[in-house]
Amino acid sequence: MHELALNLQRMGHEPHVFTHDYRHFKPYSDDFPYHVHRLKGAIYLKSAHISLGPGSLIEANRIFKKIGFDITHIHSIYSPLAIAIANLSRGIRDVPVVATNHSLFSWRLSTIPIAYMLRYFLKRVDAFVAVSRRVAEDTRRLLNINGHPLYIVPNAVDPSFWRPPEAEERARARRMLKIPEERFTVLAVGRFTRRKRIHVVPRIVAEAAKRAAKRLHVVIVGDGPLAELVKDEARKYSNYIDVRVLGFVERPRLREIYWATDVAIVPARLEAFSITALEAMACGVPVIGFKESGVSDVVADGITGFLVESDEDVSARITEIVLNSDLHARLSHNAPAHVASHFSWEKVARSLLEIYRATIDAASGSDKRYLLYRLWRWIRG
Repeated sequence: MHELALNLQRMGHEPHVFTHDYRHFKPYSDDFPYHVHRLKGAIYLKSAHISLGPGSLIEANRIFKKIGFDITHIHSIYSPLAIAIANLSRGIRDVPVVATNHSLFSWRLSTIPIAYMLRYFLKRVDAFVAVSRRVAEDTRRLLNINGHPLYIVPNAVDPSFWRPPEAEERARARRMLKIPEERFTVLAVGRFTRRKRIHVVPRIVAEAAKRAAKRLHVVIVGDGPLAELVKDEARKYSNYIDVRVLGFVERPRLREIYWATDVAIVPARLEAFSITALEAMACGVPVIGFKESGVSDVVADGITGFLVESDEDVSARITEIVLNSDLHARLSHNAPAHVASHFSWEKVARSLLEIYRATIDAASGSDKRYLLYRLWRWIRG
């Protein structure tokens, strides 16, 4: 969101960001170069970071009237605040709406009613964006999209920040993590949940270590409800691998962690896109992920990493890279250029601007305001 707003501003536009007040994280300062509107809702759910209420929507409506927006772009189809802003925008203020879906729906019998609720509350959205082909397929099924454009626009990274290291930067990063100089190192980044499957990483890398007949180093970054399971798995395979489990880290340190590692794996099968894969490749780290996931839109198979079908395939590909230094060098060399060519914020921002213009043109003359609101406006004259 931040990078998109910055790039739209650089292109001469005036982005405004609506969010809730995140009161649990106060104090904070909004020193952004663009407008940020924090809406304080009467209802606040700390665990889910959800804040909503009549007061926040009244305030949002006031801002809509004052500014006169041309387009509204929501960045979640699941957030109550985003859905409410979308309906305020199109149902009251008659401002066209674009909605980006960054996630895959959790399809279970118990979630079917949620799918129908989303279809109802998002029916005023004019155009949808998915961050990958996998998410696009899921969005069509979830929302039963008919007659609404559905575009695919990936996430992006800033290649000037996420970049390959100089030799001394890499050496310093490895010293920071206490990685032996010649030890091949595998990285995994993600939340410790069943869906992200970070807990299978020690087993996968241990199998690669057995095949390569070499002791491997593993760095795992993240946190979550399965933290103890991740640590247990690390201990279980300690005869073959050395595992360093880190918690949440800030961006500058995460970049140094990429610099210190040799290959990154994305073990989730239900991965919508994977910013981790982008960041890693931008830093010159090859990535291994699953063909069935959104990672297939990110990794160029055999060029910047590998796309696989099973955990066994992940182990085999790690082994191949460990034993073939020329292959590792080629993948590492190709990865940053691939990211810069296809996943820069400038490229993504320009694609979204084209969608904004097309949506505004298509919405011209189309009134999706609530019937009761139109009636009220007619009575008032």
